[in-house]
Amino acid sequence: MRNARRIFFIALCCSLCACGGPSLQYKKDVSSMMAKGNFEGAQAKIEKNKNKVYGEHNKLLYYLDLSIPQTAQNKHEDANKTLESAQDAQEDLQVQSVSQNLGTLVINDNTQPYRAPVYEQALTYFYRSLNYLTMQDLQDAAVEARKAAFFLDYTRSHETKTYNDDPFVQYFTSMIFEDTGSLSDARISRDNANNAYQKYLSWYEGKAPAFNLPKDYKDMGEVVIFHLNGKVPYKISNEISLAWDNIWFAVNANNDLKGVSGDVIDAVYAGAFGRSVTISFPELKDNPYIITGSAVEVDGGQPVKTQLVADIAATAKETLKEQNAAIYARTVTRAVTKFILRVQAQNSATKLTKDKNVGALVGALVSAASNITEKADTRSWFTLPAEIRMADLFLPQGTYNIKMLFYDDRGNAIDEYVFEKVQINKGKRTYLYRTTAK
Repeated sequence: MRNARRIFFIALCCSLCACGGPSLQYKKDVSSMMAKGNFEGAQAKIEKNKNKVYGEHNKLLYYLDLSIPQTAQNKHEDANKTLESAQDAQEDLQVQSVSQNLGTLVINDNTQPYRAPVYEQALTYFYRSLNYLTMQDLQDAAVEARKAAFFLDYTRSHETKTYNDDPFVQYFTSMIFEDTGSLSDARISRDNANNAYQKYLSWYEGKAPAFNLPKDYKDMGEVVIFHLNGKVPYKISNEISLAWDNIWFAVNANNDLKGVSGDVIDAVYAGAFGRSVTISFPELKDNPYIITGSAVEVDGGQPVKTQLVADIAATAKETLKEQNAAIYARTVTRAVTKFILRVQAQNSATKLTKDKNVGALVGALVSAASNITEKADTRSWFTLPAEIRMADLFLPQGTYNIKMLFYDDRGNAIDEYVFEKVQINKGKRTYLYRTTAK
């Protein structure tokens, strides 16, 4: 009987923790494959672990993580189907209540389905548009651009947090609107992009694209090249200890505890002061990469450096920084709640059995369950690049071999890639991209 209870207890705790999403080791394994250019292997590993690592609870995260290695392999149709599923999953979550539920209160934040922050949602539209453009499907690319513009208009008007727009995605949509002849929409998106770049100037390293426009540009074709580079920081769990004396505000602020009996509260007050509690917090850890710059060379000509236009790594850090206050409040409240539940369970068991030893055992079991299930929410779209770089060139109509050179932080060329026989047409834009995670 004792072993059966032990097995049940362990199974319960494991089931409560199972919805936490990808582990740190899993992220490292996938990132390592991508760094070596093994995007096929990264895709296979993610697909293999759809149920084991992600599950129904994190299906949005599964689709997001899977889309990047698919895009890197030029599997445009597959990637867009995956991203469409991600967008559908996000829309389904929008109609669900985001209020704190019992699992979040008592177990951990991982009991809630994963919800993508603004910058991740905006990038789904960029990636789908980019895939469509590469397939020469301007019409569907424009649909995604309009969805992006609508989404960002909504977040600016409804979200009060600092990061409620995306400068690069705004700029990208303005180019697509220009391609479709929607010049008024293009101007609005370009203005929004410039405003957002200026707004986030203090922490966002990306700058508004600034390229020279040749005098005879109307007689030439344009090629826009995106370098999707590096590895976005991933979240890890960090533990900190706090004195109980400093977190009692959580008792008064937590409406869910109003029904707890006075004797339990008294017992908690009597036993908690002078102690400390360890809580788990998410923090971002840089995921190192050695390619820090790139340039574009056309048919052996002078290399033209790419410009940093999107700082995804900095955006991830700023987003988590904005979320920290709410995370702290939830985590501290949960710590107090778990302590109260432990005291309440211990008192109830003692009264029921009239045996303090049984009460102490029950209290110990509840305490152990609390410790096992207290996990920081470390979920994020970890397969994203750390940055997006861009080059914009005007060329006479014709066919070209376009080489990308990739540099380390000392300016040494450590890798290259050639887009062969690229057709440039007068008065038209051609879009190319290359993913590196080395």
